Amino acid sequence: MINISGDMKKIFINNLFIQKPFLKLFAVFCLFTLTAFPQTGTVRGIVTDSLEAMPGVNILLTDTNIGTVTDINGKYEIRNIPEGEYEIRFSSVGCEAEFYEIEILSGRTMDLNVILSAQLISVGEVRVIGGRIQDKSDTRTSFIDLSPKEAKVMAGAAEDVLRTLQALPGVLAPNDFSSQLVVRGSGPDQNLIVIDDVEIFNPYRLYGAISMFNPQTVSEVNLVTGAFPAMYGDRLSAVLDVTNREGTYSSHFNGSVNASIVDANLIFEGKFPGWLDGSWLLSSRRTYYDLVVEPFVKNAGLVEDNVSFPSFYDIQAKLSFRPHRGHKINLLGIFSEDGVNVVSGKNRRQPDSISVSNDITNNVAGLSWQYADRKKFINKLIFSYYTNGGDADFDSKILDPSLNRKNFEEVLPDTVSPYLLGFKVTSGFLAEKITIEDKLTYQWGSNILEAGAGYDFIRSIIDFNFEIDPGLRAFFGSNPNFRAVLDDIKEIQSYNRFRGYIQNNFQFSERFYFQAGLRYDNYEILKKGYFAPRFGLSFSPDNLTTFRAGWGIYYQSPGYEKAVDRQALFDLNPVYTEQLNAEKAIHYVLGVERWLTPEWNIRTEMYYKNFIDLIVQQQFQGYRFVTEPIPGRDIRYPDAWTRPVPQFTDSLTQIPVNNSQGESYGFEVLLSKKNIDAAARLNGWVSYSLAYADRYERGVRIPFRFDQRHTVNIVLNYKLTDSWDLGMRWQFGSGFPFTEPAGIKPRVLLVDADGDGKPETPKIATRSSFSNPSVTEVVYDIDYGNRERFNSRKPDYHRLDFRATYSTVLWNLKWQFYLDIVNVYNRKNVVGYDYFVEDDLTLGKEANNMFPILPTFGFNFRF
Repeated sequence: MINISGDMKKIFINNLFIQKPFLKLFAVFCLFTLTAFPQTGTVRGIVTDSLEAMPGVNILLTDTNIGTVTDINGKYEIRNIPEGEYEIRFSSVGCEAEFYEIEILSGRTMDLNVILSAQLISVGEVRVIGGRIQDKSDTRTSFIDLSPKEAKVMAGAAEDVLRTLQALPGVLAPNDFSSQLVVRGSGPDQNLIVIDDVEIFNPYRLYGAISMFNPQTVSEVNLVTGAFPAMYGDRLSAVLDVTNREGTYSSHFNGSVNASIVDANLIFEGKFPGWLDGSWLLSSRRTYYDLVVEPFVKNAGLVEDNVSFPSFYDIQAKLSFRPHRGHKINLLGIFSEDGVNVVSGKNRRQPDSISVSNDITNNVAGLSWQYADRKKFINKLIFSYYTNGGDADFDSKILDPSLNRKNFEEVLPDTVSPYLLGFKVTSGFLAEKITIEDKLTYQWGSNILEAGAGYDFIRSIIDFNFEIDPGLRAFFGSNPNFRAVLDDIKEIQSYNRFRGYIQNNFQFSERFYFQAGLRYDNYEILKKGYFAPRFGLSFSPDNLTTFRAGWGIYYQSPGYEKAVDRQALFDLNPVYTEQLNAEKAIHYVLGVERWLTPEWNIRTEMYYKNFIDLIVQQQFQGYRFVTEPIPGRDIRYPDAWTRPVPQFTDSLTQIPVNNSQGESYGFEVLLSKKNIDAAARLNGWVSYSLAYADRYERGVRIPFRFDQRHTVNIVLNYKLTDSWDLGMRWQFGSGFPFTEPAGIKPRVLLVDADGDGKPETPKIATRSSFSNPSVTEVVYDIDYGNRERFNSRKPDYHRLDFRATYSTVLWNLKWQFYLDIVNVYNRKNVVGYDYFVEDDLTLGKEANNMFPILPTFGFNFRF
């Protein structure tokens, strides 16, 4: 192949143009031929483990969809690669991934031979060929392997791993403001989240808006939404296992910068000096709402000058060493802090005043030592320390929720004190965990045996104090959806967890694999232990089709460390916990995967989850006061109502009991396009889920609060030119259930009528009329009557997001500029409703909406 530079093209054409005219046409043809077709090159080589050639190694040019796999002799070749600089990744089952920086020259072939080192392997590690492909030996059902690039470029995901997972089948978001995962009819607290072998209790930043996972430093994101194997436990629903990548081995120092209008992300990495075999990686992220938004809000007088807006920063580091052949040491460190300090300003237009001070820390330290003996025997020893804690002080005067806020928008705050209710909370919490764990893998013949054991030392401190206006307590008590019991609680606990597991992947033939596993968990907080068997199988009748099935029993212990996702306070005093059983779930999953073409793949799954012994708040027979209108009188005034009388009803406590069951079942289909050719421009997926999720309490069926019947996701990315990439995501979901009230009713308070200091006498609440202060009127609350919880549905949710990325080279650096637009057509999706009493004593209703149209601009570059 002839490679002609730009200057040579000009000389060639100029010389031809002074010759005979017919040569002009030939010159134009030559010029078109040289410029119309992209200049490409090739990379090839052989991959070994230093002793033998390695077939089946996955090779991918990162940040592209170009890749291949080594043949039976360990050889590979990728052709037609557009010239430029790339990072190439080599990965294989049981080996550490290797990354190299390469430069592709037009018309040249680059030889690159690679040696992979062994690591702890798991059965059925995903093999990637220009996309996400699950090997037929992998028996895991409901498995999702997310490419870090997908998390970085997906429209509307804010370059966040958890928000990207919300676009996949079986995974929902509670709302636009949260990065929590709702998986197949289970709550966020029922998901196990692990990063580099360390269990994380609180993976969120900015109070749930984004996650701790940095897509630019992550190498593997594996989500199993059902029937996960025995190596995972203490959760009922799903597992998210994230691995941070090692630093580059191609140079001693390089990095990247990513910045948008709300945050910045810095990454530095490199290899150690020649005498030390290893690499290092350091990243830091910070939001700057406090630097950008805060000055405008202060200048408007909406907050006091001494406040700070929500912000977070984190620092993550990973060091990798290879001291001797077959040995690998990894050190992981994560430090993060979220903070907010807000005080309402005097010039505000709202009647409410608020003071919030909150600081949260999330820290991780991990050490792992791995030894591999020619891939037949691999052992990994892990030590880790994790802590999540914080303090909060919330003090507010809020407008009575039963009132129509529109009537108070232009009223001076100092004039509405009779209509304000106090709500104050001071809290502190700490969850601290020290873990020692060992995992081993032994490959015997065509079978893979895995076993492991671990011990967690957990210490929890929780301290909540509430001061709530009686009127506000009455309002909360009238709402059946308000399940939190706002009583003071203070507890310090230390408890341990022990676990052990064994699982083996049997290969009965080249097309049939069966995995059997058994897990044992002992929970000191319950004084009980549990065995949990698991099974999985895969069968491939041909090279294009694979059937998978999974079954397993799963247990979950209670603990204050799970309170962040559960968002409910239980009193876990040993007096109560020793009477509990661990929550239990049984999973059944059946699926089939089929390759329609080399790039188009379809996967369908059916699942059923049975939840047993779910922990809920203990109910006891209490009472509420009811009153009836007296015919012929004006119900605005207290003399129009009968004397309040008690009526038996159920009341909640903070005592935990196993008094709930549940089930979720459904069908999912995923059609995906995976690029395996450099010329391919379109990739993405389309998914649909039909799901049902219910809970049963005291024999009554109640829809799960995140029960979404129909869910559709369309994610498409298109490479328009070498410089422009376009992406879009459209999502649809039928409405979540909510409880519709029946009307309004007088608020009844208990007062101290006899002066003994005990409020025991019921009285209809009254206050001065806002329009005529000399008149006393009845205070009304929202009346839910005896209606069942979640008796109605919110409107359907749908949203279109768009992203455009422009790539270029400036100052010898690779740059990307992007525009990301959330909710392009400004759909008003409902997160909830405010109910209030209208002036004519009818029930008013106003929707609270999620994200409006929200554009974001940012850039990144590598050096």
